[in-house]
Amino acid sequence: MKRMKNRGRMWLATLLSLCLLGSMTLLGCTQDKPAEQSQTPAAQAPELAAPAEYPTSIVDLAGRSVEFVAPVERAVAIAGPSYEKVFLLGQAHRLAGAHFYMVERPWVVATNPAISSVAPISSPGEPNVEGLLELGADAVLFWDYEEPLKSMEAVGLPVVVVQQPSGGNPTTLDEFIAYQKAEVQVFADVFGGTAHNKAQKWFDYFDQKVAFVQERVGAIPEAERKTALYAYGEEGLGLFSQYSYVSFWLELAGGKNLADETGAEMDTVVTMEQIVAWNPDYLFAGRMDATEAEAITQGAAWAELDAVKGNNVIICPDGVMYWDYSSEGVLLMEYLAQKMYPELFTDLDMVKEVQDYYTTFYDYTLSDENAQRLLDHLPPA
Repeated sequence: MKRMKNRGRMWLATLLSLCLLGSMTLLGCTQDKPAEQSQTPAAQAPELAAPAEYPTSIVDLAGRSVEFVAPVERAVAIAGPSYEKVFLLGQAHRLAGAHFYMVERPWVVATNPAISSVAPISSPGEPNVEGLLELGADAVLFWDYEEPLKSMEAVGLPVVVVQQPSGGNPTTLDEFIAYQKAEVQVFADVFGGTAHNKAQKWFDYFDQKVAFVQERVGAIPEAERKTALYAYGEEGLGLFSQYSYVSFWLELAGGKNLADETGAEMDTVVTMEQIVAWNPDYLFAGRMDATEAEAITQGAAWAELDAVKGNNVIICPDGVMYWDYSSEGVLLMEYLAQKMYPELFTDLDMVKEVQDYYTTFYDYTLSDENAQRLLDHLPPA
């Protein structure tokens, strides 16, 4: 996981302008459809609708102007969640390369078998420039790392910053919501044409789900909100903290992230003594399976916590990408809200929510069994 340190509000104007760009037409995914596969065969992938004229330029999340001389036909998705957003917008058939971790994830392989033909980028933080040129990359979707950016641009590769580990944290809910949309928008701007309408569809979905959850939890008094920690790492002592996506998802779900009190941005590591002192109502665990979570569920030091005694240690789902740092975070918000306030969400069917999301945005049909397996943090059947 990459850190981001706040460098002020310089990104905000960029975010607002990004959210205004683009005309809208619809695109689904483009993989073959055996049982539980994408619904549009690869041979029928819609052609990218080119703008009126090229060259054209876009503004990335670092506020940089990036010029394209022709429509992007071969993209390399290196930054962490970039594969998922390319897939979300129905553009996976344009991928020439992707972060090595993404091409191996079980739900990526299941939802997009053609990922096997995409080159894995083995050194994502310092990509091999010659290798990218050999892939014929029209766009590299990257972080804001200065030296690799310079190296790629020096050989004429168009590099788009789609995530900012080095700065630009949203610090309020309004900024977070704008940032979530801007992250999707910049991918739509890279591919143009039909990707814009898919982005707008996601924006509408995002707003609908936030409103749905807020209608249920918005009136909960501050003193009555459930307290929580969202842990990761081998010992469960790594926590998502202030200004992290997770902290905002918890806030939207009606919870209070106790790790915000550390003042650390994005993530931090704390002592067991600190966790005992906090004594959260809920312990959410991410990026770990049941065996890895045994450090929490069976650890003697954790046994006296209210969350453990109340059976409120919950391993959160992973899908195409981590729910805590991808567009699937909308599902995480619903999931967290229902876990913390089950009495307010008796009508929320998370199996159906996951199925609808995967059909709508990944053009992939999940069976009831596989939707439940995803929610249970298991690979596809």
